[in-house]
Amino acid sequence: MLSVAGTNRFYYLQGFTDMCCKHHSHVLSVIREQLHREPSDGNIYIVMSKDRRIVRLFAAYDNRSYSLFKKKFVAGYQFMRIIKDNKGNEVTYRIAWKDVVLLLENLVIKLLKIR
Repeated sequence: MLSVAGTNRFYYLQGFTDMCCKHHSHVLSVIREQLHREPSDGNIYIVMSKDRRIVRLFAAYDNRSYSLFKKKFVAGYQFMRIIKDNKGNEVTYRIAWKDVVLLLENLVIKLLKIR
């Protein structure tokens, strides 16, 4: 079970849309090699699919355990787009706890059919 709180630091990995990354070794290698961060530092990393229907949160607590949380919407719904002002060339950027809650609890309706 993924346990998160406002005391954790959350990082959104922009452009990382590979939802085949269910295996922890792949996610760990991306965090270490591309982001130059240590996965066991207590941070939580957020990735989103291209169509914004899947969000995954990944946390590695030590060399013996990790957690992966996934939330997926059915067709017609998606997560909000995350945009950061003045992001420059950043691959990842920090997100506040309140914004993580907002992201996970609010949906965007792609299409409204009226009969």
